[in-house]
Amino acid sequence: MTNRSFFFTIALLFCTTIARAQYNQVNDIPYRDAAQGYAQERCKLDVYYPTNAQDAPVVVWFHGGGIEGGEKHIDPQLKNSGLVVVAANYRLLPKAPIDDILDDAAAAVAWTYKNIAKYNGSRHKIFVAGHSAGGYLLDIIGLDKRWLAKYGVDADSLAALVPFSGQCVTHYNIRKQQGIPPLQATIDQYAPLTYIRPDAPPIVIISGDRELELYGRYEEQAYFWRMLKLVGHKDVTLYEMQGYDHGAMPFPAYKILKDHIRRITARMTSALPVPTVKTERQAKYRFAWQKEYVRRDARIDDGVLHLGTSNGYYDLTAETGTMISQLRDFTVSVHYNVSSENELDGYGHFLFAFSALAENSAHEGPYMAMRLNEQRFETSTGGYEHEEIIMTGDKPKRDVWHHAIYRQQAHKGELFIDGKLIGRNDRMPILAEIFKDAPANCWIGRAPFRGDKYLTQTDIADFRIYTYAVSDKDMRQLMKQAK
Repeated sequence: MTNRSFFFTIALLFCTTIARAQYNQVNDIPYRDAAQGYAQERCKLDVYYPTNAQDAPVVVWFHGGGIEGGEKHIDPQLKNSGLVVVAANYRLLPKAPIDDILDDAAAAVAWTYKNIAKYNGSRHKIFVAGHSAGGYLLDIIGLDKRWLAKYGVDADSLAALVPFSGQCVTHYNIRKQQGIPPLQATIDQYAPLTYIRPDAPPIVIISGDRELELYGRYEEQAYFWRMLKLVGHKDVTLYEMQGYDHGAMPFPAYKILKDHIRRITARMTSALPVPTVKTERQAKYRFAWQKEYVRRDARIDDGVLHLGTSNGYYDLTAETGTMISQLRDFTVSVHYNVSSENELDGYGHFLFAFSALAENSAHEGPYMAMRLNEQRFETSTGGYEHEEIIMTGDKPKRDVWHHAIYRQQAHKGELFIDGKLIGRNDRMPILAEIFKDAPANCWIGRAPFRGDKYLTQTDIADFRIYTYAVSDKDMRQLMKQAK
């Protein structure tokens, strides 16, 4: 495929840790809407945050206690360190079933995604950590993507999973409910080992001393680490806290957690995909491809994003979603070149998607997207049964660069491909009205529907979003540049 280079501007947004920062703590925030009874009692969290920082890394912390006890808390080692800490309670066995407990953990993380900016935290720097039962819960919801997808969060967008001595087979108290002895290991739908995958977020596994841990816990975690390595996970580490038993191992483990937060965030702070929202008429967003946001088998080269042969995509991050949720008039401009090896058959092949949910259904979730199997632009107020569409109905010519512009003013949308007006639609939803919360899933090359094909073997360049409907004159200039 032909490469095409473009000049990109980069907006530098730095997460600064302020010496002698001031901190505040807000306690017992409900993270479930309209919770009642036992859920109302337990589904609360505390937020500890620096008051004079911006875009700080976030730790969501789940306590231990065998899923039968324990209370939310914030360890002193996580305080005064430039971090935002979210400490969450969850329902407990046997009063609640394990599925409800896992759903609580997912709901607490989803609450963090939606609300942490209010507490000076960054939605793209969320680290999920926990001890013992807390480590077990986070492993499940971080690896089995269904739990977070229910709340419109892509588990792959987590900065890292950091379990402290978390069980990797089915938890012994779940087995106890089934009459299974604690030393009889079981791997079923409630075992993190069931969900190992190469494309999971970075994973930092920390164990106590193998001779002092519970029930062979170190060996479970070592096997967990080995299997992740064997399936091809590129960023998984295992630590053994020698001399520390199960209860004492968090003391040295917190330093490892903070060290990895510094390591991972250092890769993120060079540049973010979008600048702060501007208000002048000329405001636009030219996305400089950053390696940190390239997922799976995609790659970047000479200003061009190359989608691979299976499931590569580019994560525009929730920061982009915040900007999208404010738009009324706007313009999208993008160049694309699909290889002749891609037949564009079946469902999917999304050039880009901005979606409230990671996996939409017929009736759920607003989104805005463009797919290339029909060169179709679509916006929905909730699921594919409620789409407004402009399309050619044809596949693009392969091995040739194309240029698409979508322009919207109020409800009037227009789609241009290679300088030709494809169609108009006067019923297009207004983004600021359908996205009540910022879309959490902002992708290039990936669909917002479960089972839909990723866009593969395609080059993409100079992706732009303008915060106004460009004039005819400006559009002619863009088309001229495309040629």
